[in-house]
Amino acid sequence: MKIGILTHYNVNNQGAQLQMLAMKCYLEEMGHQVCILTYEKNFDFDKAEAKKNSMSLRNFPYYIKNYLFDKGIALTLFNTRKALVHKKSRENLEFLPYDQNDCDAVIIGSDEVFSIDVGCNKMMYGYGLGKKPAIAYAPAFGRTTEELLKKYHCYDLVKKGLSSMYALSARDQHTREMIFHMTGRDVPLVSDPVLLYSGRKFHVPVRKIRKRYLLVYAYDRNMTDKEEIRNIRYYAKKHGLITVSLGTYHKWCDRNIVCDARQWYSYFKYAECVVTDTFHGTVVAVRNHCNVAVFIRESINAFKLESLLRETGLENRRLKRLTAKNLEHVLSQTIDYDAVDQRIEDSLEVSRKYLKEALEKIE
Repeated sequence: MKIGILTHYNVNNQGAQLQMLAMKCYLEEMGHQVCILTYEKNFDFDKAEAKKNSMSLRNFPYYIKNYLFDKGIALTLFNTRKALVHKKSRENLEFLPYDQNDCDAVIIGSDEVFSIDVGCNKMMYGYGLGKKPAIAYAPAFGRTTEELLKKYHCYDLVKKGLSSMYALSARDQHTREMIFHMTGRDVPLVSDPVLLYSGRKFHVPVRKIRKRYLLVYAYDRNMTDKEEIRNIRYYAKKHGLITVSLGTYHKWCDRNIVCDARQWYSYFKYAECVVTDTFHGTVVAVRNHCNVAVFIRESINAFKLESLLRETGLENRRLKRLTAKNLEHVLSQTIDYDAVDQRIEDSLEVSRKYLKEALEKIE
């Protein structure tokens, strides 16, 4: 069967790229032919994001101000190199338009495909797919709430789309509860594709970092607070570590490494410890059995990160505040990864069963 994956396919972000590749690899191991479905993203609710994602002469002043002046040439060049690396890593993938393809079924997800933070992307709720069955695998609403859907007059559209989906699941408890409130469908909670796929094709050779290092993974707009920076650097120096920012640029780190999604995954394996405030940074740290500390930013990713830590039994890895004392407390505790792996495996049984049964009913 030929399956199209509908997700965030061209985002300059390691986690988004990795979950897409993981879904593709897992489906191929099930014996399916897989392609990535393309679409033009809607930015109706965030004009700044629209400019950021639209390369044109008209938006040239925006790029000059927001990148070269505000963010600096080093970060701009880093992100440009990263975009080129990601583009090269996608060269061997098959891409087809979401509304014009020969797929037998469509998998929507994973990641925050149900979010309307920047705009309402109707295809993510099953619109425009023709008669192809839509299977939602590990989708998330992110920060989107029912109130926000109503505010932007998207509630009925999203509700109708979700109600009509062939199969529906959720990646986090917030998304699961929203789906139930909106549709009455009690859907399974399934694991992110990076957990679902064992990662055999993810470990690739990477340039060795000769010094012991603390791995930092946070978007470049985060971990810019002087106090947070001071505390991370203090902890690293105390323990004889250098700080390495992987896949994102932080000028305060000793090293900043441009890498694609597979290289990013592989570097985690060799880190002495990991400090992250992202969902996929946490997922990859756990997959690689890292000594990890997780800082949840309430206004950005609380729903999905709290759910992930709860499901893996790692609530004690959370930093309430990013202080040197809290880093010392969390990172000094040993993680029982046998217990964590068992919890993940229990969740994976549900995930595999959901996907297998949904696809078998179509064939």
